[in-house]
Amino acid sequence: MRANKNRKVLMGSIIILVAIVALILFLVFGTAGGKRWQKNLESSLNDGLNREILVYNADGSVIYSETGKFDISYGDGRLEYIDADTGLKTNIYIGYNATVIVNELE
Repeated sequence: MRANKNRKVLMGSIIILVAIVALILFLVFGTAGGKRWQKNLESSLNDGLNREILVYNADGSVIYSETGKFDISYGDGRLEYIDADTGLKTNIYIGYNATVIVNELE
């Protein structure tokens, strides 16, 4: 009788563990938030992603462009990136009439 109870507890524990692992895998690989997390992790581990940075002024003209492997952060009205090849840090201060587009390249 006791062995049967232990077997049921073990099977229940295995089922719960499999359900938790399946939920974690779904959250990481099956949602947009999970895909963002993957990209952030990939960027952190590989010293950035291949990207293109374009800055446009109010009339739509490109006033700055750069391509390369960058790790980017944004805050306080500026875009900050570190070029993985040169190690140089660049800050782009974004004005009221400027648009910054950062595209990931393949």
